[in-house]
Amino acid sequence: MTIAPEQPLLPTRAHTAWTVFRGPMNPDTLRTGLARVAARHQLQVQQPAETTLLLATGPDTEHGVPCVTVRWRPYTPPRPDTLCHVLPDTHLEILLDHQEAEEAAADFTEWLTDALRRFHPAELEQITQSMPLLAQFTPSTNILADGWAVIFRDHYVENTLGFLLALHRAGVPARWIYALAKGDRTHNRDRVHATLRDLGCVSGLLDNTVVNAPDTHAAELAQATAEVDAFIDTAHAAGRKVLVIDDGGLLAQGYGHKDAPRCIDAALELTVSGLKRITAAGELAIPVFNLARSQLKTHLGYPEIADSCLRRLRALLPAVKVTGRTVLVLGYGTLGSRLAQALHHQGCQVHVADPDPLARIAAAERGHPTYRTAADALRTVQPFLLVGTTGEDALTPGELPLLPEGAYLAPFATRDFSLLADPDHGLPATEIPGIGRRYQLPHGACVTLLGDGRSMNLFESDAIPSQGYDAYRAGTLIAAEALCQRADTLTPGVHTGLVDEIILDSGLYEAYYDRYLTGSHPAGTGGTQPTQPDRATDALNELAACVVGYGTAGQLHARILTEHGAHLSVVDPKHQDLPQTYRSFPHGVDEIPAPVRSTIGLWSVCCPTADHLPVLRTILAKDPEARILLEKPACQGHEIDALTALLASHRNARVMVTDQYQHSRALDVLTDLMQRFEPGAAPDYVAITFTKDRTGDIARGRFIDRTYGVLGYEWLHMLAVLRRVLTPDLGSAYLAADPQRAGLWATYDPALFVSALTEKSTLTGGPTPLRIELASSIASPTVLLGSTPRTAPDGSGVWRQNLRPADDRHRHVTVHAGRTQFTVHLDPVTAPGGWQLERNHHRVTAVRDDAVLHDEVVQDSPLHTAIQHAATTLVGTAPLPLPDMGPLRRIASLAELLRAQQPAGLTDRATA
Repeated sequence: MTIAPEQPLLPTRAHTAWTVFRGPMNPDTLRTGLARVAARHQLQVQQPAETTLLLATGPDTEHGVPCVTVRWRPYTPPRPDTLCHVLPDTHLEILLDHQEAEEAAADFTEWLTDALRRFHPAELEQITQSMPLLAQFTPSTNILADGWAVIFRDHYVENTLGFLLALHRAGVPARWIYALAKGDRTHNRDRVHATLRDLGCVSGLLDNTVVNAPDTHAAELAQATAEVDAFIDTAHAAGRKVLVIDDGGLLAQGYGHKDAPRCIDAALELTVSGLKRITAAGELAIPVFNLARSQLKTHLGYPEIADSCLRRLRALLPAVKVTGRTVLVLGYGTLGSRLAQALHHQGCQVHVADPDPLARIAAAERGHPTYRTAADALRTVQPFLLVGTTGEDALTPGELPLLPEGAYLAPFATRDFSLLADPDHGLPATEIPGIGRRYQLPHGACVTLLGDGRSMNLFESDAIPSQGYDAYRAGTLIAAEALCQRADTLTPGVHTGLVDEIILDSGLYEAYYDRYLTGSHPAGTGGTQPTQPDRATDALNELAACVVGYGTAGQLHARILTEHGAHLSVVDPKHQDLPQTYRSFPHGVDEIPAPVRSTIGLWSVCCPTADHLPVLRTILAKDPEARILLEKPACQGHEIDALTALLASHRNARVMVTDQYQHSRALDVLTDLMQRFEPGAAPDYVAITFTKDRTGDIARGRFIDRTYGVLGYEWLHMLAVLRRVLTPDLGSAYLAADPQRAGLWATYDPALFVSALTEKSTLTGGPTPLRIELASSIASPTVLLGSTPRTAPDGSGVWRQNLRPADDRHRHVTVHAGRTQFTVHLDPVTAPGGWQLERNHHRVTAVRDDAVLHDEVVQDSPLHTAIQHAATTLVGTAPLPLPDMGPLRRIASLAELLRAQQPAGLTDRATA
């Protein structure tokens, strides 16, 4: 079963030969996808230009006829497509010419459409971060992971995806997660569907309309239940019990009853309408936890639902006056009472109709005029707006003639105004795109049904903010774990009081209060809490990891991984003096004993660059789904295409390249200061200098990168810093520029190839020309001291004099924007007068007209952060793009250019 997007991703056709795609993707991923399509259709990929790919019948233009042309360029979307305003770094506008090879073009179109609709890893990370309570209360036991399969049916919105990601983090394998959409036209339902399928989950549809009217939707119901039947049978055959988290749609089909031919094992019920369906379906044979009537949903869920309903109502009626006007609320239950109160606070005259006398009493004592039926109310008042919250048919055929001309109907449950769409009544209707339908009633009046007749807050919207449902989703997961633990001992039937006890005892309410209501730190920003475990420690604790190569980089990786609880093995055939603290193997990866190799959950490849590709091939041959952290550079220049093809052929593997400065806090401070002191001013000069005197290391036998020379040590770090400072478009333009257009000053070395390099270039794609200067040396340090720091008179500050001998490493960033010069002096930091900072401390300054605007010391270990982030991501489940090869292609092009200009007499020694 699939869920097709209501509005196709491909709306633009320049002419009959072109289709235009837009979305988050980098060129390397695009190349990889096209290569896979080419292989399936026995075609060849040609690249005649940097931003053009061809599918052809041969390997080049002389021996093959182009059939499909793909061109791309950077693209900035008009707005983010997530609630948290995440904008992935790289968006492309992709043009596809498919006049020929229709099958290959269709295959590529299908792949590209799906790839562009999946949530980007940056978006998924932010969805997870926006639900900190859900992360905090994700179960650490193996109850769910080891013995259960889960069917989850709900609206396809961001907080649903966040919940399913948490369920996966709790250990439930993706193949044992079956997600069912309820059929509402939520904004990103197709993106949720595509992401779940990419994770390996089953994703389908069981529409509420089918559940409510099974006789008129028999075919759809039969298809949905057949697929559910197959999932339940497969899970039970594998020895797994089945938990359903649902609004009653499945239990109403008999899956929880004692005479059912196929029975699930436990269920969580989320909605009141679901409870009604369960009651109507007969006696239960399984325990059901009632979340719908729980204290959690009543106190923390319904206020957020009511808020989303009102926000959507006002968004659909931007030109309509609301204050002071008459509103009829049909149903004064948990949701209806909150909506009535909120509309009253907006100045509306709120009338209430409800057949339940207790509900009418509550409404009347709140000051609302009340009625037993909608007919009684409509004979008395002429509301401009009717709000439905009953979950049942809120209007009868006899009440339709009483509706006033021009009234708006706002349903907040699927069945409230379903009468209007009933084919038996045949009411003429006009679609109002993005708003709803206007119906012509038998007595001549016209009314407008807002939305699509279902829950209006979900109509083309994501409804509730993820933070707003954070506690409710966390409580659902807490209840799910408890239910699975107790399923064998609980009596069949619906349990409500027990659910309240379990959630109260969990500490969720205290955590909710501390997180969102005390003001101690911004909600959802990752503020420190004693009860919140470190994600990297959680991911690595007790994990079997293997470091390949025990040089300087390998030793750093080993120390950081063990600090976070990993059980470490070390492999290095060239390093015979391996540490006794780890399980060590002084030979190659292929010789690791199979029982040891089979337990490794994370590989950290830190061997010489020339060995990276062979080691990767060996690891992936033994474990096609390996998790691999690759030290930079990822490979040699001539191996980039081979590495890309290897990773593309192992889609289930997860591979990342260490990017030390991608998450540097000092660079975060730099960009924040640029926005603060020069808002709107683009940089006109960026200088980055990374130097280290490596002659001593080399003399002691440390690996020498003769493929890249100086480019293989610090240059990739410098490019990472540069891309943090530039906009994504300028960063992509720089990487795509021809290195021959830059000014290059190279120091050739007979043993090191190039020991020092300065590059000067100018970019003209921004609002002002941008001068870029990059400089690095591995033979002698370039000392940039900066200004004398402000120090405490008694020396009690962070600055100290002569902490250590002179530093042999200097990393310095300068940015000019507007009238201000911004600088970052990265660890190790030495300033004039012998003033120094402790290791892992960095200095960030802003100066204008010789006046210091800002001078800050930032404590951070970028390498720790990079390895922690990479390890957590690799052992996680969020979709992971292929490594970005753009920076590596840049340094490979530079190295090729430098080698072509290498003076005679140095070539043999530098390449030996």
